[in-house]
Amino acid sequence: MAYSYGQSSASEHPFKTIRKTMMSAQETGIWPRLMLLCGPEAYLIRWAEGYLRECAIEPATEALDLIVFEELRYAQDLINACETVPMLSVKKLVIVRDADLFGAPASEPAAADIAAYLPELPESTLLVFSAQKPNRSRALYKAIVKSGLVFDFTALDDATLSAWMHKTIVSFGAEAERRDLLDLAHEFGYGGKDSAYTLYELENDLRKAAALAVDGKAGPEDLRAAAPRRADTDAFALIDSAFSGRKSAAYEILDANIVTELPSRQTGVVLSFTGLLCSQLEIMLEGLERREAGQSEAQIASEMNVNSYRLKKALQAASRRGSARLRKDLCNAFQIEKDIKSGAMDPRMAIELFLAGL
Repeated sequence: MAYSYGQSSASEHPFKTIRKTMMSAQETGIWPRLMLLCGPEAYLIRWAEGYLRECAIEPATEALDLIVFEELRYAQDLINACETVPMLSVKKLVIVRDADLFGAPASEPAAADIAAYLPELPESTLLVFSAQKPNRSRALYKAIVKSGLVFDFTALDDATLSAWMHKTIVSFGAEAERRDLLDLAHEFGYGGKDSAYTLYELENDLRKAAALAVDGKAGPEDLRAAAPRRADTDAFALIDSAFSGRKSAAYEILDANIVTELPSRQTGVVLSFTGLLCSQLEIMLEGLERREAGQSEAQIASEMNVNSYRLKKALQAASRRGSARLRKDLCNAFQIEKDIKSGAMDPRMAIELFLAGL
């Protein structure tokens, strides 16, 4: 029987579940034979590979008992690897990182042969596939679901995230308050829909923050100084500043995103930034309307698939404006975007006029 482990409000994160699965295997001697590691959090997929290696492989014979395929052209190569018995390790560990097996048409013959072989996997083998976005309609994916375990590594929940961040920054030789660490992750969009800010970026920023820390203590300013400037965060900061009456600060944010670019690139940069402004205003308006309709912040965050921290900040800014004025601001933003694309107005002048009207 197969189980699919993903994150929901009622289930634990697969980061924890895979640990329990392997602890049980080591205690009982009953090991899984087949796994798929997938999901948007590539850092956790790679961590899981390393964790399985630690559980299953004897270091002295790793060269013989661990086989990793970055690209797999022939199903028989995989079958041959799976059929060889381990030397000193608990399991023969075979890892396949070829995501094309779950999507590319050229891989269909090999994928079909592998899918047909999976029920015959020997007890001595642990076969692990990894792919961030597997095509769930393909035969190979369905065969893994039927015969193995699927771990869908989504973003970490807040409790696990804060613990991971604290452990990580300590490993870099610094200390920080867990609340400050969590605020940093939320502010830069970790866990948000389509966010490119993942654990890889967080780890890198924590390393820089540790280097900036005075006497080994990284405060909020150290954490923010280490994190790179992000256009989506700047877009919200610009709107928030303008709504708070701090127009000079808003213009400084605008300059930081646009002035440094070459003139030949400014149109594209202004359009991209204008799109982010529209997106932020849409979140503010929809969030405010939902709250006025009686929804709680938790409901709004869940239904809009928006980071709860960023939603809270957005609602605070939106409340200073009101839904009627926000609609007008959003319409103006869409018009500015249209004028820039049509060439009716100079990009820099258009966005400055929009900012002046906020």
